[in-house]
Amino acid sequence: MSSEPSILRVASQWLVALALTFALALFSFAVLGWQLTSRGTGEKIQRRAAAALTDIDLILPNIEAQLKETARNTQEDFVLVPGFPLPIELPTVDAKALGGEELRQRLLDESGQKLYEDGMTAWAAGDPEARQDIDDISTAGAVYRGLGVVQHSAYSYFLVATILLGILALSLAAILAISIRSAYARLMALGSVALTASLPCLAAAVAVRFALKTAQTEADSFVDALLDLGVDTMWLPIRMYLAMSTLGLALIAVSSLAMWWSERPSRSSFGGGAPSI
Repeated sequence: MSSEPSILRVASQWLVALALTFALALFSFAVLGWQLTSRGTGEKIQRRAAAALTDIDLILPNIEAQLKETARNTQEDFVLVPGFPLPIELPTVDAKALGGEELRQRLLDESGQKLYEDGMTAWAAGDPEARQDIDDISTAGAVYRGLGVVQHSAYSYFLVATILLGILALSLAAILAISIRSAYARLMALGSVALTASLPCLAAAVAVRFALKTAQTEADSFVDALLDLGVDTMWLPIRMYLAMSTLGLALIAVSSLAMWWSERPSRSSFGGGAPSI
């Protein structure tokens, strides 16, 4: 009869640990989405996407010539950049003065901000013929669809998910820790959960980055630039899951060493003490 509560206790601990593993994996995914869709990171990603999707280096000379002509012939305070795939408006004074690399940087900065605010629907308001075609069933197509998530509206959802899943993960971790009597066993259990939750995600992130890197070998310059963006972006989840895995391994190592040290036989148990003189 006494073994029954013990079996139930162990089973409940395993169930809580399993639930905590899934909650921690979902929490890490929400944190990753929150980081990718934050304004600073999101605008940088969309800026690089705009450089690839507009092929700006090729069309910039023609845009500069048309922009200056339009600025000279208008009385408006702002002028729409002609020939650019995204609807970007510049002050007329800037349109007259900007050129070359300065104009390129300004257009990319404005594009990154607009795509972050409006999402990929911003392309529909521009010239759809200026954007090169991307095969939907391809690695580059997956990167392009992923860019649609990197926008301000998604940031709020990821933030709420991060908070709720963080509270859930902390609650489950507290329940698991309370149910385990030994302090060393608690550390080992929490470390094992962190390692189990992060290793599959780390492997998936490395696999995705490898797939993107491999796809670059036979890609043209346009698709290659888009894939290069995906390769660089994958470093964020790789670093995060690597840190989680390292933390899990560290907790397991520390708890194992502490358990071994506390349970090792003392010298006095073997009758060996310091020799008397």
